[in-house]
Formats: sequence, C-alpha cells, structure tokens
Amino acid sequence: MRRIRALAFAAAIVVVVAAPARSDAPLPAALQVLGTVTNAARPVANALVIALNLHDFNATQTYSGSDGSFIMPTLRAGMYKIIAVKQGFIPAIATIVPTKSSHRVALKLQSEQTARRKDANQEIWELRGSLPPDVLRELDNVLAAPMAMATYEIPRFRGEMRSLTGVSNQVANPAFAATAVGVQGRIGDSWQVGIRGNVQRFEDPTDDTRFGTPVAESSVMSMELRSSPTDSYRVASTRSSWIYTDDVAGEQQADVTAHNFEWQHGPAKVQVRYLEQDNLFREQVPSGASNGSSNLIEIGGNTTVLQTRRSDLGVALRVTQESVGAQTSIGAANIFRTADVSADGTLSIVPSLMVHYGMASRIGMERQEWAPRTGAEWKITEHTSVVASALVKVLDRNPAAGVDMPTLVYWSEDGRVLPRYAYTFGFVTGKDRKNRFSAIATVTAVDDPLRVVFNDADDQFWDGLYVDTGDVRRDVRVAYRREIGNRFAVDVATSAGTATPREASLHEQRKNYVTGDLQSTFTPTRTTLAVSYREIEQPRGVSEGEYRTARVNLQMAQSLYLPIDIKLLLGLELARAENSPFLVDTLQEEGHAKKYIGGLAFNF
Repeated sequence: MRRIRALAFAAAIVVVVAAPARSDAPLPAALQVLGTVTNAARPVANALVIALNLHDFNATQTYSGSDGSFIMPTLRAGMYKIIAVKQGFIPAIATIVPTKSSHRVALKLQSEQTARRKDANQEIWELRGSLPPDVLRELDNVLAAPMAMATYEIPRFRGEMRSLTGVSNQVANPAFAATAVGVQGRIGDSWQVGIRGNVQRFEDPTDDTRFGTPVAESSVMSMELRSSPTDSYRVASTRSSWIYTDDVAGEQQADVTAHNFEWQHGPAKVQVRYLEQDNLFREQVPSGASNGSSNLIEIGGNTTVLQTRRSDLGVALRVTQESVGAQTSIGAANIFRTADVSADGTLSIVPSLMVHYGMASRIGMERQEWAPRTGAEWKITEHTSVVASALVKVLDRNPAAGVDMPTLVYWSEDGRVLPRYAYTFGFVTGKDRKNRFSAIATVTAVDDPLRVVFNDADDQFWDGLYVDTGDVRRDVRVAYRREIGNRFAVDVATSAGTATPREASLHEQRKNYVTGDLQSTFTPTRTTLAVSYREIEQPRGVSEGEYRTARVNLQMAQSLYLPIDIKLLLGLELARAENSPFLVDTLQEEGHAKKYIGGLAFNF
C-alpha cells in the first residue's frame, strides 16, 4: 500500500511538471489559500494548519479561528500539502496543485475514538521524514499534549473543586485537611484564563486550640492567561512551612516561599523567579552565616536561534542573585551573583539517528564552570529507541573558594545544577502516547549540596532527600502507560536510587530512596484508583540516628452518577518512621501510624 501511494504521488508530480503550460493560461506566481477545519460539520478552533511545499519542504503555519476558518499567508508557486492537526483528532491532509492563484480547502478532522488510526495516520507518517524539526515539534506538541486549557477550546466557564480530610487512628498523630479549587474560562473568542489554588494544613495534635499553629501547611496559587495557542502568561505563588527538631537548637520552623512569572511565545520563553527560604538545609553554606536563611531572584529565558531541515540550535540564559544570611546592623548578608549560559542543538544524521550536542556554563565572581554535553537517539525499530547522553565538567576555576551554594531541586527537573559529570542511558518504546514504556538510568557526581523534594499536590511536601557535595547519585526511573480500548487505562511510574560519598570511609552515610506511583481508570464505572509509595533512608548525624521513613497512600475516586459530576474520595495512608525530625511525623512508640482519608470532588 505504501509503495502504491508513493508511486501515485510521484506520478502526479510528473504529470504536473511535464504537462506543457498553455500560453493563454500561465501558472500563477503566487498562491492564496484559505479554507475551513471542521469535525462532523462543526467548526474546529485553534487547529494548527501547515502548508508544506513539496519542492523544498519549507513550511508555513497558521491557526484556525473560532469559526474554523483560516487564511494562509501568500505562498509562492508550487505544489503543497495542507495539513490540519489538533489534539484528540486524526490529522487531515489535502493537496494543492498550482493551476490557479486562489484555492479553497475544506479539511475534515476525525475523532481518534471513531477513526481507524492506522489508515488515517499513514500519510502523515510518510511525510514526517521530510518535515523540518520545527514543524515536527509543533506536530508532536499538539498530538501528544494532555487535554488541558492550553491545548483545546474550553467552554465559557468551567470549574472544579476537591476537598480531603485525613483522620488518624491515634490521638498523637496529626489530622490534616486539603482543598483545591480551579476555574477556567474564555474572554471573548481568543483569550483563555485559568486560576488554580490549593491549601493543605496539618494540625498539631498537642495543641488544644482550634485552628491554632499547625505543624505543617502549604498553599499554592497559580494563574494562566493565554492569548493564542502559542502565547501564554503564567503567574504562580507557593508557600510552605513545617516544624522540626534537632539536637542543637531544639524546635525550629522551616519556611519556603516562591513567586514565579513566565511568558512564552512559541519556542521562546522568559521567566522571573523569587525564592526565599529559612532553615531549609541541614547546614548553612557558606560557613560563617548567622542563620539558615537566604533569598534569591533570577531572570532567565531561552529561544531557538537556528533551524534547518535537519538541525536546530537553542540558547538559554539565567542570571541569579542570592543573599545568604540576614542583613543586620552588625553584619551584612553574603551576596553571590552568577550567570548560567547554555546551548543545545540537534542534528539528524539519518532518519533513525539523531545527535544532541551543547554546553552548560556558570560564571560568577567566586567560581567559573564549563561543561560540554552530548547525546544521541537511535531508533532501532519503528517504535523503539535507545537514548544516551553525557556531560563532563572540563573547567572549574577556584573550586576551593568555599562557595557551595545549596540548591532546592524538585524531582521532575535537575536543570538548575551543574554536576561534575552526568551519564544517562535509556530505552523508550511505544506505538503512540497511549501505550509507552521507558527506562532511564543516570549516574551523577554532585558538586553542590542539594535538597531533592518529591513534591506533589497530595504529597508530604516537607520531606526530601539531602545530597551532599561529593556524593555520587545513581538513579533508575521506569514509566509505563497502557490504554485498553476506551475502557481501561493504567499508568505506572517508579524510581530508585542512592547517593553515596566518594570517600570509601564515608560509604556508610549512603542515602537511599524508592518511589512508586500507580494510577488506573476504569471508564465504564468511572472509577479511578491511585497508589503511591515512598521510602527514604539517610543519616542525620552521630547523635541523631539514621532517619528512615516509608509511606503508602491509597486513594479511590468513584463517580456518584449525579447530574453534576461529583466523585466520592476514599483513602488510606500507612506510615512508618524512625528518628524523624519532623513534628508532623509524631508517632507512637512502635513507630507506625494510620490515616483514614475521605472527601469529595466535583466539576461544574
């Protein structure tokens, strides 16, 4: 079938090129293309429409309006493929032969649930080998993006609310309450806005005052404003605090406050971030600071500077100023300024092999670092790829200056750190975004102290893994997704790793962790089941003992089949801790705790 299509396509080109042009009907020098994108006679808004020149494979893009119509910029003469793409639909393709100056195209999208995906996608997969990298990224972003406000036309108003309460089986264990609210809507025909917020509060079991000082609390507020599918503005504010103990200073409180602003236009992005923390790290660096507080502000951005059919190149810049210690009348805070400059590029050697290259650098008054990196993606079969990458620091000026600034790293991103070296090897397979499997192994030598936070909206946000300077991290991450028809879906993600000091005499201070998440959905009964597991083991000090913790969280959501989409939430949390510094982990002598969780979630 593929050969027949290719021969037919080639024959059409030969006929058009070889046919003598009539003297009274010369071929136009430019083309005007307009049309509509529909689904079952209904207009489809915000669909990506691409005009691909079949001679040099240059691509011109636009988006359909709220009525499904689109107008392409004036195109130079040539044969074109007009492609319409939107998440949730099979791409639609039409061919234009330049026999006249004006063309009208009607593109009809079919839903993925009703179309025969293999046959309908055959033509777009045949074209992928000739599409330039920027167009491929647009297609993948549209087709693989989750159904969210940023990727599809939302109604005038939509909201959701979720409320949970956890009650322990022991008086000495803290109860908690969590509430999340989200609202999305449209302003006019093109602007979209979304606001989300959630609050968590863990009560102090030794405090008899109602709504007194909690042992831990967290609040998050975010807003997204989108003027088009490629332009967005995001604002987010986060605050967390918890009470802990240590043998030196007794009971203390740790606080983290962050504010973020982000603007994105296509592949270009600018971000402003402010972070303030108090007692977040076990030891204050640099030495001599009066307390464990610091604040930083950073401005960063990235953009693509070069694109061709087979390669692209992007650059990123981030400038940071961090103040460590308090500014007082008898002493000034330590101020450090750094600039991170990085560049990343890709080069397609052959359709089955793509090479990545780039560099990362950090420039400051106290220290200068530079590390080149490279990697490759090798497609060994149609649906299976092997990936590998390497980063090695080749320049590190003045590493003994005593300035090893601690960094807060969320588990999903390690881009803020510059290690001594990092090697990655992985395996990825899957026919589409509904059925995928990946396994990635990483070895990293840490140059700066880290606090790795396993953060989630329903997670123990105060807990984390400390990684010290000189530790070698070894991580394995596995993810699996499977959808069986339209009735059942399961997602599994698990990771495990260690952080071991390089010195053999300190190997007993190794840190270990294991995490696992499973979520399944059974569509006929509208039932969702989620299970998460986390285990952390790390030293706290000679007199404090080794800290060990393990938690299992089980939650089920069941639709109540009411006119309003209301779900009943039920759950159970089992915890075990030893030598925990967190008061929120106050447990009985046997070191075990159990919480019963209940709540409601509804969409409106």
